[in-house]
Amino acid sequence: MSFVSRWVVLQQHDVASADLDDAGTVRDDALERWIVAARDEYLDQCHELRERQRAGRLLRFRLADLPTAALRGSPSRVTVSAGATEIFPTSFTMAFRIRSYGSNDDAVVNVTCAVSLEDRRTGEAEELGDNIRDELIALEHAARHTN
Repeated sequence: MSFVSRWVVLQQHDVASADLDDAGTVRDDALERWIVAARDEYLDQCHELRERQRAGRLLRFRLADLPTAALRGSPSRVTVSAGATEIFPTSFTMAFRIRSYGSNDDAVVNVTCAVSLEDRRTGEAEELGDNIRDELIALEHAARHTN
């Protein structure tokens, strides 16, 4: 049996020489930059979440550890996909798949990030509520990209 994941966001990035270290491995800061770009594109589709952010709530992100030196071999481009995988009362988990192309060692890297809304004054996580939960579910049901 094979399983094909659907993703809400799919971005392609050309890999510049500044994105690689001396050994031809994608630098962590480049990987993080591409993840943030996909994350932000995804979150821009979450209108209720962005509305709460505009109302003064802080979006907090806890990115899981990046697999060090995961994309080797001087790839020429990468794709980064993003989606939500788990929804909890005060947070949700985003998943990212990064795939390299054009190297002699193409790879796939999976990374997760916990996202929460916090009160700026107290630092406490707030309930996401039904509207945000429903919006996240609707985005996932409409996902059309594969990576």
